[in-house]
Amino acid sequence: MAAAKTESAPSTAKLVMLVVAWYVGNTFYNIYNKKTTNMMHAHWFIACAQLVVGIVISLFLWGTGIRKAPNLNANDIAACIPIGLFACLAHCGSVLASAVGAVSFAQIVKACEPAFAALVGVLIPPADMKPFL
Repeated sequence: MAAAKTESAPSTAKLVMLVVAWYVGNTFYNIYNKKTTNMMHAHWFIACAQLVVGIVISLFLWGTGIRKAPNLNANDIAACIPIGLFACLAHCGSVLASAVGAVSFAQIVKACEPAFAALVGVLIPPADMKPFL
């Protein structure tokens, strides 16, 4: 009989390390994004190319089995299309904004994204969610 798998509590130190790593990686991404957009002056192309590279990497990971492919039906895909389009527009907007502004400002805006998403979620909740009850 196999021993039961025990789950340990999340480590605060690991969480802090992962948040710091994300923030440092995000800073380097913004710096290189700014350099690239200043060099090429093709902001929309750069934003779309980044999305295409992400799609190719995802398809590779799903195709090789490194990551489990999502099991979606037609209704799931239809529900994801608006979310995907808005995420695409948000990404393109952040690339365009970081190209014309300072990297430090882009970092501040990106750091506020979770708070903005929470505010939008409270102001425009889904029909089945009651946030104030």
